[in-house]
Amino acid sequence: MSRRILRQFNGIRRLSSSTNIIKSPLRNITVPNSRFLDHLWRKGAGFRDHIAIECAETKKNYTYKQLQKCSAIFATSLRKKLGLKENDVVAVLLPNGPEFPVVMCGTLQAGCILTSINPLYKEFEICHQASNTEPKVVVTIPECYETLRKGLEAAKSNAKVVLVTNKEIPEDTIRYTEIAETGEADFALLDKVEKKNDDIALIPFSSGTTGLPKGVSITHGNLLAALEIMDVDETRYPMLTNGSFQDVIPCILPFYHIYGMVITMFGHFVSGCKLVTLPKFTTGLYLDVLKNYQPAILYIVPPIAIFLGKHPDVKTEHFAKVRHVVCGAAPLAASDAVAVLEKGNANMEINQGYGATETTSLFTSTIKNTRHIDYAACGVLMSNMELKIVDPISGKDLPADQTGEICIRSPTVMKSYYKNEQATKECMTEDGFFRTGDLGNYNPNSGLFVSDRIKELIKVKGLQVAPAELEGVLRTHPAVQEAAVIGVPHTFYGETPVAYVIKKSGLDTTPVELQSFVAEKVAPYKKLEEVVFVNDIPKTPSGKILRRELKKKYA
Repeated sequence: MSRRILRQFNGIRRLSSSTNIIKSPLRNITVPNSRFLDHLWRKGAGFRDHIAIECAETKKNYTYKQLQKCSAIFATSLRKKLGLKENDVVAVLLPNGPEFPVVMCGTLQAGCILTSINPLYKEFEICHQASNTEPKVVVTIPECYETLRKGLEAAKSNAKVVLVTNKEIPEDTIRYTEIAETGEADFALLDKVEKKNDDIALIPFSSGTTGLPKGVSITHGNLLAALEIMDVDETRYPMLTNGSFQDVIPCILPFYHIYGMVITMFGHFVSGCKLVTLPKFTTGLYLDVLKNYQPAILYIVPPIAIFLGKHPDVKTEHFAKVRHVVCGAAPLAASDAVAVLEKGNANMEINQGYGATETTSLFTSTIKNTRHIDYAACGVLMSNMELKIVDPISGKDLPADQTGEICIRSPTVMKSYYKNEQATKECMTEDGFFRTGDLGNYNPNSGLFVSDRIKELIKVKGLQVAPAELEGVLRTHPAVQEAAVIGVPHTFYGETPVAYVIKKSGLDTTPVELQSFVAEKVAPYKKLEEVVFVNDIPKTPSGKILRRELKKKYA
């Protein structure tokens, strides 16, 4: 770590005896008071004719000029053709592709709110999200249409459906190209849209600390703060864009997830990069992108890091122009980081970060160009970030070098859980800190160490799986009396869900039957790795499942 940064660390190692709050060593930013899209495109004059985004499979692309034009047409269509008003909700249920940012930017430009839905979701999950957010319009692809239709019906939703396809579409749907790629934008209407920094812009979903996934109210101010914080020198990765060259960013992390949305997409549109999207992860397509597009930065999660470091088909040539590999969403083992470095070029760095949907994906990041990186740590506090460690039982402040619950205060922390005041109160302290539900400690010389989770979430391939959701599905099976789900370690996925089930007296079922039953109702990454039949499930006197006891039994 540079001497300058160490001096900054030592200078702010003022852990108040009364609060034990530690602050970022980096310069503070000021949250702009401007429209988000105006701020996003503020540097755009120099790269309007460069490709903004291209699909690695179909090769469909938009230049920056086309992307902004289509977004404005889509925004106009929402207001004038589809009759939406400001603050109406638009849902996007799409894999990564050029159409995703058009829908996202167009929704914001229209003054509406966007909620992003995982395209792997099944009827039950879509129903839950649609019931909570009440979208007026949903944009999807034909492959997801039937599941979406059933989910909307279950939610008693009359949302209009827009399909991204060149093929025939059902009579009750709208073709994407007709409202996004043809027609004219009404800038007289769009220029009247004004948003305050406290207004909601996005509602991605997170499982929070417990229970079913919750809508997270991300404001325009949160997004503006995120852009400014990502632009601070020590944690910014300089991009190269000029008249004949663009840095390339592969987009394998899903745009519906806050990491892919804010860091990969918005964080590089602002610099004029070329984003190359992969609708889904396949080893062949991903390696082709690395070899043929020669990207500058790889944004990954631990399972992809393990793949890059250990798969025999991954060669040094795949990292020819890579300057940084940035890993987030879950802790990366130091040995896995080293394995990737050994495959890479001599100038390549691995950087880690820590954040959450509730913090607009930002909190800590490894300082770039640092000689000695502790790969077990997740980096230092980014600009304007404040951290305190608290006792998870009493809530009392602890010294930052002691292990406790990680609490975050910053201009990127969400406004609330959408329409869920109780859940908001449970995770926010009186002095404005977000309680992450993660255990860890902070070392001023190395950064944040995340050691465990208090919350019950299972992290599968960096994605959140709520045990309560799977338990609820299992209890709808006629032969299940009670169920408890825990996460168990998995070499590649990080964790996988395992269910403990008590059968109803006189009724029978099999583990395979229950696994199939759940798999039909949830996204593939939530499927049960194993079902174990038991006679009892340990609980507290109040009825709360003692998952730690189950984990001891499983181990």
